[in-house]
Amino acid sequence: MKIVFLSLGILAFFLTAGSESAVSEEWCKPSKPPSISIRTSTDQISYDFSKSEKQLNNFHITTKNPYANNVITDVGGVMKGGIEAQQKMSFGTLKNQHTNQICFWYDSIDVLIHIKPTIFIASEFPPATCMHNAIMEHEQKHIQVDREIVNKYAALIGNAFKEDLTKYSVFGPFPLSNEQVMIDQIKSRMQNILKYYTNQMSIERQSRQQEIDTLSEYQRVNKSCPAR
Repeated sequence: MKIVFLSLGILAFFLTAGSESAVSEEWCKPSKPPSISIRTSTDQISYDFSKSEKQLNNFHITTKNPYANNVITDVGGVMKGGIEAQQKMSFGTLKNQHTNQICFWYDSIDVLIHIKPTIFIASEFPPATCMHNAIMEHEQKHIQVDREIVNKYAALIGNAFKEDLTKYSVFGPFPLSNEQVMIDQIKSRMQNILKYYTNQMSIERQSRQQEIDTLSEYQRVNKSCPAR
């Protein structure tokens, strides 16, 4: 799973333990409510029918082969593609020159979680043949699981942000001399919240994808085309 962090202005999330209070003084108030966007992108699928079974055998496959070690198998199809999470946050800031203090608040939060899958089907099973269709049906099950996973975790991440915003609508005021230290701390916490949920997403994804690659499912696909 690939996690990409993009910066837009000043990134922010939580205050760490021991940092100054997030309760603002009268002058330290946000100019507007934050904009929150949690999006998923799962519709674009690529297809590759040019590679042979021998070539597909060399692909790294994360699920375990359900057949015994003494059974020789060939790979007829593979779904490859990770889940990518991108997060952007921007801050509004206000400085008080009389007290040499600064405060921050969320201006925008934008998270995009998307899958970029490619379905490979061995060239020995050209389009419109029975095995091609049977393998395609199986690989589409893997994509459906990824779609369900990203939608689930998009909701969880969105709820985590909303819950935190009710607690920390404003950060500060802080001494201007501590500005960069606080930026670094807040940025680190922002990244950690996304890492926590993407790690959970990766674990659940592996488990659910393995539930598809079972011996009974492989046998079902093979039996779909008796002539084979």
